[in-house]
Amino acid sequence: MIRSLKKLVYILLLGICFLNPADFRADIVYPARLELTETESGVFEVFFTLPVINGKVLKASPVLPETCENLSQPEISGSAYSKVLTWNIACKQEQIYGKQIGIEGLQGSQVEILLVINLLDGRSYNRKLSPAMAYFEVPYPPTSLELLTTGSLNGARALLLQPYFYLFLLSLIFFLGLSGNKKYYLALFLSIIAGYLLGSFELMKSPGWIFPVTSLFIAFLISLQASKSKLNSFSLLLILAPGLFLGNVLNLQEIEMVLTPGENLGYSVFFCLGIALGLFLAGILFYQLRNILIGYHIFEKILVPISILIGSLSLGLFIFEASLFWRTPSMLPQIPGVNLLFFLLLAIIGQARNLMTTGLSFAIFSTMGLILLMNGFSIPYAEIMLLALILISSIILLLKGTLPKQMLLLTIVLGSLLSGNILGAFANNNLSFPVGRSVGFLVFGLFLISILGSFRTNRPASGIFEKIISTALLGFGLILVIQLFSNEYFEGIASEYLSGSLPIPILSLVLIIAAVISWPRNRKIHRQMKLKSRKPVLSLSLVILAILLLPFHIGINNPWFEAKDLDQQGMKLIMENVLSNTYTAFNEEDEEKLFEELSRNVDTELLDNVYLDSRRRLNIGLREGAEVSVQEVELNSLGEPDLQTDKDVFEYPVQWTVTARVRHLKHIHYRKNSYTGTIALKSIDNKWKISKINLTSEDRKVIAASSL
Repeated sequence: MIRSLKKLVYILLLGICFLNPADFRADIVYPARLELTETESGVFEVFFTLPVINGKVLKASPVLPETCENLSQPEISGSAYSKVLTWNIACKQEQIYGKQIGIEGLQGSQVEILLVINLLDGRSYNRKLSPAMAYFEVPYPPTSLELLTTGSLNGARALLLQPYFYLFLLSLIFFLGLSGNKKYYLALFLSIIAGYLLGSFELMKSPGWIFPVTSLFIAFLISLQASKSKLNSFSLLLILAPGLFLGNVLNLQEIEMVLTPGENLGYSVFFCLGIALGLFLAGILFYQLRNILIGYHIFEKILVPISILIGSLSLGLFIFEASLFWRTPSMLPQIPGVNLLFFLLLAIIGQARNLMTTGLSFAIFSTMGLILLMNGFSIPYAEIMLLALILISSIILLLKGTLPKQMLLLTIVLGSLLSGNILGAFANNNLSFPVGRSVGFLVFGLFLISILGSFRTNRPASGIFEKIISTALLGFGLILVIQLFSNEYFEGIASEYLSGSLPIPILSLVLIIAAVISWPRNRKIHRQMKLKSRKPVLSLSLVILAILLLPFHIGINNPWFEAKDLDQQGMKLIMENVLSNTYTAFNEEDEEKLFEELSRNVDTELLDNVYLDSRRRLNIGLREGAEVSVQEVELNSLGEPDLQTDKDVFEYPVQWTVTARVRHLKHIHYRKNSYTGTIALKSIDNKWKISKINLTSEDRKVIAASSL
């Protein structure tokens, strides 16, 4: 077991080393700013900007240490809204530590000035200077002894200030003891350290409520099993997940000192030492209390009452903490439904004897899928492939009760890889801190697997539990398929048909024919021999694949299609499709592909104007470092076409809305641009393209993201 844990730690560390999160730039802009950046030892570049208010510049000036002298005269630049001064200074006589830097001339104003000091050793100071506090004294670097005492004390204090940690540890020590179960405490310590380090590098960000909820539920589960003397089957996975969440919570402790990267690493090591000290002290306290009760020969007598007491307390507190979700439903974690179904599938295919292997395999391969996504590789059709695995596995479980070894291996390995890739893409597109949120989702999935798996200890593989869950998986999976196709596939088919193409799903047709041929037949000789007919596992699997492969089709020209013969409803679909393709083309990073996509939907004479105008309107008002991408284009209304002299051109009064996601470093929000105007569609080579756009109104709205 120790070797397995070591291997797991090495693999996770290796994955973290290869993890290369996307580079984001800060977008927060202060109207007044004083920035000193050390370019070489003792030499600073000074950047000083002041706001222009009502045509007047704030009369304020920086106050630098007396030992600093100007190397160049200030260069003045700026705009109608700000005045910028840049110059170089030298402070070679003494270090800048212990010196005051500030602003004079702020009296009588309400302006706050951001002071930023960037040093060569990696320290960066950020302070806001105001009329009440116009100076900042640069502190001296901490010594090694200060790092040791501060880090270890903060680590122990942070751990011991978690009230639910005591209940969780008490249930472990009272009901598991120490002899023969040291692996649980080692796993708890390592998972806390891993959660803390993942949080330190912003590779995992979990909400604050998740540790109380998970720890209370597991304390209840331990107490429940202790009252029935079934602790020998307690899963180690139930320790790992809450430990990771606890370590992530401990990472939220603020550090008052400004540290270099090397000092920050040393502080983290000392903080982990403090965590170990706190865990040791709390563990010794509860272990001695347990020994006292054993010494008086009353422990065995009160074991059941204690388990009922701790279990009741844990369940009550769990219900109290979980009430957050029905009081504030938006606090529920937003996880793609296909991933939740996969977590549930892993819980039932992981037998009691290999649940640990299933959970750790999921953690490793899903992390690999996340690493691929964060390095720019999104697995094509990941959601469809994962749905196929879930549905086919559910059919096999429902009809046979267990998965063959090859199918089991494929489901765990490939499904986990796809799950991590999907979670990474989902978090990257919808949440801030995408890497951290994704890892938090993976840990949450690990917790669900361990919780659900623990309820099926010693159950037969073909029990009623598996049949109920398999049926539920199959039902919810089909609902996801219907939802996926209704939102994307059928609209795409309609658009292709209205563009003069006939979509033919060749693969699906072949699979349906194969399903019919392979369907088990109860022939007369079989009935005479009283042989049971085979269950149609293969045929149903082929049908599922045929449904999921409907999007893979070939398009042939429709010889009967005439673009001019479409009615008003058909032209509405054409207008929506052309507008959607035009705007979503701007999500392409490759300019050549962007123009190629635009040329399919916009007349050549209008192409340059549409490119420049749409790019400007999508990016107007955005700060530096913001990333914008079009999410949805909705056609609100399409009026009757005006009469045109050219029978191949129809001009429509149109109202449409473009929803774009704007992602900054610390948050994500959405912008809805609503437009009203006239759009002319022209039939070119039997295809409709935009030939003219006249805007009469434009309205912008900023909408906060539902989950941050």
